[in-house]
Amino acid sequence: MHFSIAEIAAATDGEASGADVTVDGASIDSRTLEPGQLFVPIVAERDGHEFLPAALAAGARAYFTSRDDTPPPDGVAAIRVADTALALRALGRAARTRIGDRVVGVTGSVGKTSTKDLLAGVLETTYVTAASAKSFNNELGLPLTLVGAA
Repeated sequence: MHFSIAEIAAATDGEASGADVTVDGASIDSRTLEPGQLFVPIVAERDGHEFLPAALAAGARAYFTSRDDTPPPDGVAAIRVADTALALRALGRAARTRIGDRVVGVTGSVGKTSTKDLLAGVLETTYVTAASAKSFNNELGLPLTLVGAA
């Protein structure tokens, strides 16, 4: 499902500028970003804003920013937020409201990824199914998975 820039700005208490586009999914890694996704630059050991040019070259249709940057390039939207990681979590919460009532969460210390893959394989024979691409069982991976599934 797509998210409009207005929906993203409302969900994250952000300020949108640039093009009025829709995005399909989100990524925190410019190397794996797919065209049409939202780029979320995470500020940690490295400042993810440094990878914005690479994300745009990879086809990011929109991006979060916590900087007072220049306007986005033509055809791209920017959503200014106070904290990009918190904005991703807020967008994940908004995505969860779009998903039906059948959600399976796998927890534990051993075998989560294998169990997730087996469950997804069985459930997709009957239901519309989305599962995390990798072992995304953390505060960034969960909202990325929800945004991709919504």
